[in-house]
Amino acid sequence: MVIKSLTGVGINEIHHAFKEAFCDYAEPLSLSRDQLNQMITRRGYQAALSFGAYAEDKIVGFTLNGSGIWNNQQTAYDTATGVVKSHRQQGVASRIFEVSLPVLSEHGISQYLLEVIKVNAKAIDLYKKMGFEITREFDYWVSPVEQLQGHSISTDAGFSVVSVNNPNWNQYQEFWDFQPSWQNSVDSISRKLDRFLCLEVLEKDRVVAYGIMEQGTGDLPQLAVHPDYRRKGLGTELVNCLLGAAKPEHLKVINTSTESLPMKSFLQYLGLNPGYGQFEMIREL
Repeated sequence: MVIKSLTGVGINEIHHAFKEAFCDYAEPLSLSRDQLNQMITRRGYQAALSFGAYAEDKIVGFTLNGSGIWNNQQTAYDTATGVVKSHRQQGVASRIFEVSLPVLSEHGISQYLLEVIKVNAKAIDLYKKMGFEITREFDYWVSPVEQLQGHSISTDAGFSVVSVNNPNWNQYQEFWDFQPSWQNSVDSISRKLDRFLCLEVLEKDRVVAYGIMEQGTGDLPQLAVHPDYRRKGLGTELVNCLLGAAKPEHLKVINTSTESLPMKSFLQYLGLNPGYGQFEMIREL
């Protein structure tokens, strides 16, 4: 078995390995080639920092890493690590990790960030042995749009909903109860901003709420309401408007903080079903 960087490796080859590795995952990841390409691009994919384990010229294991600034440190983000079924229980993921660490350090990376599904005990144990520590716990919410509660909210006449092309990130952060995960971060959304719909709720000229949805997938990476304007139906109105414009089959709200009770109550009110959730883990390099 040979482990080497994915520099020069095309998306078709990566997608084939990805499908094999995640076909029996706890939350099956059925992504088309274009959807996978969109996902890894949004998360800052760097081929030179990503690695494949090859057996007979075929990728049998991989780690797809992105990079960027996280909490003021140059960070590598493990977008996906997978091993095809025929090569599991052979230490493939550990060997990829051992090869990758020196390369990440050479590129100035000072910490390694990932998320792992909560029910994947083997992976969690492996990451802990590799020096990762749990930093946050996330909830995962998903539901077919047709099964959501059809809440019809009539907001006060003083509010209006508008579409914006240039999100005011500095202002939006004033509404947050928790920092978004890597895949929901400002940097992540900004990498593929043309794929997102951003709506704001205005009271006259003042922004009091906003929501952002990836068109086509129904992924809702950010939604927040100013603390002084909550429980007025603004969040529900935003979700209704976003769904009406994007027309996805599913609504997905991934990696909300487990400690955020207002978000949890709101999503339950909409009728979303909780999934397994994830742990965020970090290792200093």
